[in-house]
Amino acid sequence: MTTQHRLLRPLWEGVRGICFDLGGTLVRPEAEPTTGQVARLLGISLEEARAVMEQGAKRRRVTPEGLARDLAAAFRRPALVGPLIHVLERVRQRAAEPELFPDAQPALTALRERGYALFALTNSLGSSIPAEPPQAFRNLLDQVIYSAETGAVKPEREAFAAVEHACGLGPDRLLHVGDSPRADVAGAAAAGWHTAWLDRHMP
Repeated sequence: MTTQHRLLRPLWEGVRGICFDLGGTLVRPEAEPTTGQVARLLGISLEEARAVMEQGAKRRRVTPEGLARDLAAAFRRPALVGPLIHVLERVRQRAAEPELFPDAQPALTALRERGYALFALTNSLGSSIPAEPPQAFRNLLDQVIYSAETGAVKPEREAFAAVEHACGLGPDRLLHVGDSPRADVAGAAAAGWHTAWLDRHMP
């Protein structure tokens, strides 16, 4: 066992469940994130698009067509309904068949064999939730919890509480792994969870 492992092990002693972020952690993200594509189409800043999505589209289920029409109406761009639908439909299809990082499946399989409960918690557009659990996650995760189904987004306490409710474990028994210092690490730490930041050195 390496020195690093000896140092980390006590920090996570007692952990019985591990929760992962999806995009950027288990799933390889698109070169341009969905919010960036939407911002570019609407001619607004990325920050404005993120705020709009976090306030509404990531907190409720909605069809790609419904979200496209809502966005086009909100920003007075009726001619962009079609292009927005195209972007959102493609994102939904990709969510149904996610491209995992090469190390994701072996890591999840090893953790499963060690008896950990395994979950994913993601801030997802309501238009992107697949109709069925992705095949890539079957037998690897107990459940994927989407913000659009709970109405809470990371780093809000309620987002992490949804995982606690699903697995029946308290904060001191849970570890969250993610690539966002704010949404994943700070959010989980504020909820009383153990935390791990995964930096894949992506641009």
